[in-house]
Amino acid sequence: MKSIKNLLAIIIITSLIVSCNNKPSLQKYYVDNQETKDFMVADIPTSILSIDQDKLSESQLEAYKSIIKLNFLGFKINNDNSSIYDTERRKIKKILSDNSYKSLIKYGGDKQGAVVKYLGTETQIDEIIIFGSDDTKGFGIIRVLGNDMDPSKILKLVDVVKKSKLDTLKLKKLSNFF
Repeated sequence: MKSIKNLLAIIIITSLIVSCNNKPSLQKYYVDNQETKDFMVADIPTSILSIDQDKLSESQLEAYKSIIKLNFLGFKINNDNSSIYDTERRKIKKILSDNSYKSLIKYGGDKQGAVVKYLGTETQIDEIIIFGSDDTKGFGIIRVLGNDMDPSKILKLVDVVKKSKLDTLKLKKLSNFF
């Protein structure tokens, strides 16, 4: 009976240690800042792309359906929050420097630029992260969330997205922010 109690205690302690991961994550960053005055958070539905699904090829449709939603988090810089901007931008860069985020594209420099990263494998992406910053305007992060997004199919969908007409009414909130 005593050994069962000891085993149970070891299991509980091990579970607590494993579950208490203090490692910062982008999801936690979103949650921590969604109510902060300098930030804006928005869920962006895929319908914003105004894509006629009947005109998509099979692989494009599969890619489109693999995308669940897009989350936006933005920080607009002003005279009162420039020091906060620097701190928050460093926090995001630290999170994205973790090895679990794999780089796809980097554009520009430190004062103005963007980076695209992903979580998952080269054949099954779970999340695409687009982080852009401009020291005069602020920064924005878009998380493209999906289920087993196939990069080759997503690239085929990019051509369709370029030709689509964005629903500007749904984007008005974001464009007014910046």
